[in-house]
Amino acid sequence: MNKFLQISLFTFPLIFAIPKPNYAQSQMDCSPCHSAENNHWMMSHHADTQNDVANELAEEWAGLPPDSVISGQDAENCVACHSATSIMANSGMTEVQTMGYFFSTTDGLYTDSTHALHTDVWRHNACVTCHNVPDNHPESMPTLAIFNSSTAQYDSVANASTLCGQCHGTLRFPDTDHRRLDAWQMSKHSHGGQDDVAGELGEEWAGSTSEEVIGEENCIACHSPTVVMNNTLTEAQALSKFFTTASGVFTSSTAPQDTSDYPQVACIACHDPHESGVTSYFNSSTKEYEVMPSQELCGQCHGNLRFPDTDHLSYNIEEGSGGKGVAGQVTMPGIKCVDCHMHTGDVDGTNAVMFGGHSWEIFINEADGGVSASCTVCHSTMTASAAMDTVNSWKAEFVRLDSIAHVRINEADTTLINSTDSTKINLLADAKSNLTYAESDESGGVHNHLYTQALVKDAINKANQIITGISYNSTPIAKKFKLYQNYPNPFNSSTNIEYSLPKAANVKIEVFNITGQKIKILLINKYEKEGLHSVRFNAANLPKGIYFCKMISGQFEMTIKMILQR
Repeated sequence: MNKFLQISLFTFPLIFAIPKPNYAQSQMDCSPCHSAENNHWMMSHHADTQNDVANELAEEWAGLPPDSVISGQDAENCVACHSATSIMANSGMTEVQTMGYFFSTTDGLYTDSTHALHTDVWRHNACVTCHNVPDNHPESMPTLAIFNSSTAQYDSVANASTLCGQCHGTLRFPDTDHRRLDAWQMSKHSHGGQDDVAGELGEEWAGSTSEEVIGEENCIACHSPTVVMNNTLTEAQALSKFFTTASGVFTSSTAPQDTSDYPQVACIACHDPHESGVTSYFNSSTKEYEVMPSQELCGQCHGNLRFPDTDHLSYNIEEGSGGKGVAGQVTMPGIKCVDCHMHTGDVDGTNAVMFGGHSWEIFINEADGGVSASCTVCHSTMTASAAMDTVNSWKAEFVRLDSIAHVRINEADTTLINSTDSTKINLLADAKSNLTYAESDESGGVHNHLYTQALVKDAINKANQIITGISYNSTPIAKKFKLYQNYPNPFNSSTNIEYSLPKAANVKIEVFNITGQKIKILLINKYEKEGLHSVRFNAANLPKGIYFCKMISGQFEMTIKMILQR
């Protein structure tokens, strides 16, 4: 039997006493039939939870008794999420008794030297924490459920993500600081995906069967792969189940259906629940997990690693290659997707920490009204506000260049009507390819922004060459020394300053306040090559007002006025 036709189980040796009859948890040993899942589990975080609890008790609960942890002020029910079924040990205990049995106390109180006890019968997060196994198994199959250590009964859950959210979210404990499910619920991974697929089916696949869609563009694989996990559905059947058809084909009015059963990009799409310590890609075609690094995991759906013809190419843009006649480059070498999109912060109690990176946002709104940014992890002198200004300036520049490129390419198209000039026809094809490639990144010019801009500028260059017969460079040719007006201006926190050099030279750029006091040196006689250059002015720690930027290169001097607003 395919292991995904039943719900795979964790296991743990049966070395504790038989529980009282009113305990709902199964006593079966899962390992003989599910040895692979058991071996994976034994290497996971779910199989190593006791020391984490002991350390937290010693650090945060010294001087307090076990009942305060379970039900006192600011209580944190450690048993419920770290080893719910351990209440079954010692012939059955309450949660408070469990905390006293498994962790050392002195005169009934935890101390800074509290440590784990009875480690041989602490059950960690075992199989039956998340699987309600019927007494007549395997005649009847287990169901997903959470073992409630307060009631010693199982609580039903709607789906796998809801199960994860009992402890990795606020579904059971509203005040918990583990809020990954909450972050996921705010992300595109948890909502909107079914509507997106329905829209694309109606626009691009009207008249096609689900088998034809899966053969060309496998929507299920990236938008809801785990929908095929625990049943006999194929990807094509899943597509027909969740999207309306007429006479077996999709139509322009195709819409979502059975939305309550549609799992979106669930937790278990990227995490094998039996091997939670590593990132894994659930392949909906093979119904198997494939362990891989996080960068490659993202690239399965946000790049062409699995589907070569996809138009979602953020991964490829970050790799900095693939353009037609454009030199490869990487703006931030060594930086991975998760470094920016799954930063976790370092200040306890902030959303950046509690979300655990599962909003996939670069900027995270905090409860105090502030904003945290992944950018500041590497750029420690930059504020979140300055980082946002920088990102917005990249987006604005991309929009500007992108609009120019579309106009130029349309003009080039018109120029080549009835043309048989193969050189120009191929040049136009390359221009369109580079523009489409840049747009397929879908970040608006943020991912590998130097390379993305190079792609769009090259598209403009090629289109203008077709129109005029002269190679055009969207970056101005430096014919003279010049300091350009900063942008944006007025600005908030940071702004971009461009300058041109007609020949290689040393450059000094300084910033003064309105009284003439020098407040920042941006360049100190830096030797630059001929061409257009830029430097970033970060004014995050300066008061609003008027500032002056002065450039000196040899005998050349020029000053511009900049306005800082808040």
